[in-house]
Amino acid sequence: MLERITAGYLCPITATGGQCGGHIVNEIVPLLEGNERKVLYLGDCEERGPGDQIEANTRRYIEKHAGRTFTDETWIKVALTPEQVARSPRLRRLAIDKVDRRYKPPRPYRAIECEAVGQAVLERMLRTVLDRLLPEPLERVRVREQRQRAKVRAALRRMR
Repeated sequence: MLERITAGYLCPITATGGQCGGHIVNEIVPLLEGNERKVLYLGDCEERGPGDQIEANTRRYIEKHAGRTFTDETWIKVALTPEQVARSPRLRRLAIDKVDRRYKPPRPYRAIECEAVGQAVLERMLRTVLDRLLPEPLERVRVREQRQRAKVRAALRRMR
């Protein structure tokens, strides 16, 4: 659902679904090999839950297969971070109690899920990070592109 935003920034996007090694190796890793391209990650905020483990495993798997190591500057968690939740009473009210049944005995944890935050909020969070990463505002680039296209069209008309 965020594709229409990332497409405007020429930024590929995919869902990892937590644990999907084949997809990571075949679709994501080729985009990250031999370059310094950044990864923007969106995932649930979980206190003592599996969310951090899922993100860490995804990152390790990509690093292993892409032959690179990510830093805080090249692996950016867009949402939902503990800092975002701490700053927002609205996000804190969205917290739910869940149980991680991978452990004996099962472990309870609190989670704020991306789905509960809402599409518009996630879109704003993503746009904010993407805009911050650009060397100049996207709108300025689009205006320049429109001017260049108009010049090319005019030049082509003169050639007829």
